[in-house]
Amino acid sequence: MGDVLAESLYKKQNKRFEKIVEQSKAFSANYCGNTIIRDSIFGIISNYARKRELSLEVLRYPFKDDELWAFTFVKKGTIFLCVNSDLEMCKQIFATAHELYHIHCYAEDIDQSTIPSGSLLDSRTVDEKAATQEDLEANAFAGLLLMPDISMEEQIKMFGISKENIMLEDILVLMELFALPYKAVVLRLVESGEITEEKARELLKIDTSNVMLRIELTGRAQQWQQNSRLLCYGSLLENLAYNTENDLLTESRKNSDKAYLEKIEKGFQKES
Repeated sequence: MGDVLAESLYKKQNKRFEKIVEQSKAFSANYCGNTIIRDSIFGIISNYARKRELSLEVLRYPFKDDELWAFTFVKKGTIFLCVNSDLEMCKQIFATAHELYHIHCYAEDIDQSTIPSGSLLDSRTVDEKAATQEDLEANAFAGLLLMPDISMEEQIKMFGISKENIMLEDILVLMELFALPYKAVVLRLVESGEITEEKARELLKIDTSNVMLRIELTGRAQQWQQNSRLLCYGSLLENLAYNTENDLLTESRKNSDKAYLEKIEKGFQKES
C-alpha cells in the first residue's frame, strides 16, 4: 500500500503545489462560486465546457470494476468523460474533479498530450502513486477544488472541531460536508496546515474497515458511500428526442437507436 502523503504533490513538489493552489482558486472564482461543490461537480464541468466552447459528453455507467474510477479521451473533436457509477459517490465526485484538471490543461493549452492519448484514473493513482506528473497535479487540483482552504476553515470553526485533538469522528463530519473520501480529507487537512504531518499519519493508519464501521454506526457521510448505479448517456437521449420530435430521423434509424439503448439498459439490469 502506498503512502498517500509521501506521494502527494504537496510533499514531492511543494512549489508546484502552490501553483496548483492558485490555479484552483482562479478556476473556482470563474466557474464554481463560493458554495461547497459536492455532486455539483457534474454541472460545473458541463458549464466549463459550455463557456470554453468545448464539445463534451459526460457518460456515467457502472463498469463493475472497483479499480476503474474514470477515463477521458477525445474522438473527432469531442471530449468524452466516462465515470464509473458503480463506485461510491464520493469517489465519483473526486474522479470527475481529477479528470476536469486534464480537460482544463487540454482546453487552456497547458498540456495537449494527456487527453488525446487517453486519461485513465484508477484506484492506485488516487490511493498510492500517480502514474504521471499531470495525474499528480490532478489529484491535488481535485482536493483543492472540492475542499478549499477557506471553506474548510469555516466548517471547522462552525462545528467546533479541535485541530489539536482531531479524531476519526471529526473526519467523518468533513467527509459528509465535502463529499470526499477519507484519505482525501486527511490530505487536505495537512496541506492546509490544519493538522501536522504526524497527526495525518496517525489518522491514515486507521483501517478502512474501521472507518466504514464508524460511518455505519454514526450515519455520518453515509450518503456519499453509496453508489449511484446511474446510466447517463450524455446528450444521446436529448438528441434522440429532438431528432424524433422534429422528424429528422427515418423510422428505421429511430427504431434502431431506441433498440440499441434498450439493449444497453437490459444488459445493465442483467448485471445488477
